[in-house]
Amino acid sequence: MKKNHIIVGGILLIALLCGTGAAAVQESSTDLQGVDLVAGDIRPFEGPIGADNPLHGLKLAMEDLDETFTFNSTRRIEKQVIHAQLRIAEYRSELELNRTGSADRVLDLYWQKLNRTEGSLAAFGSDEPGLLHAQEMIALHQTVLASLLQSHPDNQGLSRAYNNSLSLGERFSQKTAMKFTRIQGKDNKTIIRAEKLDIREQSRADNNVTPAETMVRDKNENREKISDQKNIISENTTITPKPGNREEPGKKKT
Repeated sequence: MKKNHIIVGGILLIALLCGTGAAAVQESSTDLQGVDLVAGDIRPFEGPIGADNPLHGLKLAMEDLDETFTFNSTRRIEKQVIHAQLRIAEYRSELELNRTGSADRVLDLYWQKLNRTEGSLAAFGSDEPGLLHAQEMIALHQTVLASLLQSHPDNQGLSRAYNNSLSLGERFSQKTAMKFTRIQGKDNKTIIRAEKLDIREQSRADNNVTPAETMVRDKNENREKISDQKNIISENTTITPKPGNREEPGKKKT
């Protein structure tokens, strides 16, 4: 009986620690008030249950439970993105401690959380303003991961995590009709700029077409235009024989 109390107490403690960590990350995120936002940072995780801790699996289970019992769909997606952000914080901590095994595992967990978030987005309609805060946090992920890639250019897991965040950012744009782009501001600070999609980008988002697919489509259209132009030139062009090369009928060459 006493053992059960200890287990329950441990679970409640982990739940409290998870909630505190999530709240701390959420508070560090900027609110979408204007057009340009100074990109923040995701500091290395300093909590008691890091990626190398035996209780880390239980911590993840409590995060999933927290998401499951969040019945507001927009808030659930925000929590998923916050928990994904915690994986980046844990990754930075493991990287500093040179624990490559647990660092790689955390990046895989980051991908799994983004994949779940993308699945949750399917239920939302287009132009959903409630998703903007989560989309902004994804833009922060991209900024931090891009910075880490500069110092670790050969890290395949890190490169994959960055590409996954870009892909999820595109999915958010399809729902919100907004995009977040990174620009270099004063004092070498990264600025996240929030902009409405233009007509072409909005059309692409409505048709669920990625930028890579658009580039391939545009190249194919250009090839077709060039081919059509060549055919028109071929049909409308006549070849005039050069003087002196034309033979009169019935006359043989000497």
